[in-house]
Amino acid sequence: MNFAEQLDQERRRLLVSSNGGIALPAAGAIYWLGLGAAGAWLSPGQWMLVAFITSGLIFPLGLALQKPLRSNILIQSPLAGLIGLALVSMMLSWPVTIAASGANRALAPLALAVGMSLHWPVIGWLFGSRVCLVHAISRAVLTTGLWYVFPHNRFTLIPLAVSALYGLTIWGLTREVTRTRR
Repeated sequence: MNFAEQLDQERRRLLVSSNGGIALPAAGAIYWLGLGAAGAWLSPGQWMLVAFITSGLIFPLGLALQKPLRSNILIQSPLAGLIGLALVSMMLSWPVTIAASGANRALAPLALAVGMSLHWPVIGWLFGSRVCLVHAISRAVLTTGLWYVFPHNRFTLIPLAVSALYGLTIWGLTREVTRTRR
């Protein structure tokens, strides 16, 4: 077996063994659903404070969801180091998100939605998943469209759209896992 075949085999093993890592998208869906609800009740400044502070709860929530969703997100793999690098690339968007939100609060939902999706293409490569790439692109296009078309509902509609995309992503990852298992 050559290197490319070994790499492909490890990517498939990682996808199946982690059950597509669906615990983390489930945690993301809950986070964004909460932000959508918060957008209906809180001022933009309060929403930003809640969004920024609670974003640190996504990973612990994902850990808590591993067992019920049968999704081991801490699986050992020679490729696992890419996950940390992917997350670092996403975290590097935070200075721009914070600065943009400080300059214009209306940018907060869009900057957060797009910035927090920057790791998805790398995770998609790691799993050999097209769904992850579609998630990232769809999220950028959909949230940007909502930002322009519904300016008075940005703090509600953008988070709800991201949460719905997470639901579709979980469904798609589950299908990819099922196909890969065969």
